[in-house]
Formats: sequence, C-alpha cells, structure tokens
Amino acid sequence: MGYVHNLSKRTALYGTYARLMNSGQARYVVSGGVAPAAGHRSTGWEFGVRHLF
Repeated sequence: MGYVHNLSKRTALYGTYARLMNSGQARYVVSGGVAPAAGHRSTGWEFGVRHLF
C-alpha cells in the first residue's frame, strides 16, 4: 500500500507499507526487514520526500 501527497509541482511526500504473511516453514522477508520466525509475518514501512530539479 502506498500514498503520495504533492506539496507543489516538484515536491512530494510519500509513504509505503508492506506486509508478507508466511505459512508453514516459509521465512520470506520484506526488503530491509528482519527475518521472521518460520510461519510469521514480515512488515516494513518507508517514508520520504521527493524533489525534482
């Protein structure tokens, strides 16, 4: 899930959220996250400012 909020024509704030649900012995992880125990979920957040020159 993600959202972008334009502050002006060249500047924007953005944010994203990701969640992976593992089942069984799976241990998939969201990029930049900590590896979960087998069968548990992995979540991650990202926030930032974008400016085009």
